[in-house]
Amino acid sequence: MRKMLLAGVVALLLSPSAIFAQDTTALVHLLEGVKTLDTQFEQVMLDRDETRLQTSSGHMWVQRPRQFRWHATEPFEQLVVSDGNKVWIHDVDLEQVIERPLGNEIGETPALLLSGDSTMIANEFTVKKIREQGKSVTFQLTPKDDEQMFDVLEMSFEGKTPTSMRLEDSLGQKTSFNFIKPKLNGRIKADRFTFNIPEGVDVIRDEE
Repeated sequence: MRKMLLAGVVALLLSPSAIFAQDTTALVHLLEGVKTLDTQFEQVMLDRDETRLQTSSGHMWVQRPRQFRWHATEPFEQLVVSDGNKVWIHDVDLEQVIERPLGNEIGETPALLLSGDSTMIANEFTVKKIREQGKSVTFQLTPKDDEQMFDVLEMSFEGKTPTSMRLEDSLGQKTSFNFIKPKLNGRIKADRFTFNIPEGVDVIRDEE
């Protein structure tokens, strides 16, 4: 009887909102431990029927605050660079660069999950821990704003190191990013987060 009573008290204290708050705190704590991340990646896109649409690979560097470099090399070269204030998207084959201010919302730029203000997560998402085994843990983030680019984002860690991200949009398309040999909190050269617009490319500047 005492055990049943205790279980009831625990269940009352750990209401769903309290559990979600604990999960948010746990995720924020892990993300705040990511000062830099240097990793290779594989990106896989699937449709709602789990049919593979595209696979790409490359290298990613992340550094707080708000700096990142995403360089896809296969099958098409694309470069996304943020210096913390602006972001440049360079499509090499199209010889085109899009330049725009870097916003604050993680939902618009998922890379900010690793490089932005982690304390903003509670404002933008409902966070739930969905898997935990040994040192591995996965969190599910559901946007509170229906206008976000995705319906669900999952973030996985091995110990303190991020190992993957997975996004699913309203059409059921799934995109996963698997981090290969991630290096946590090492030194990254400052020029990784600078971008010089190549000569001869079309430049589209979005000031909003």
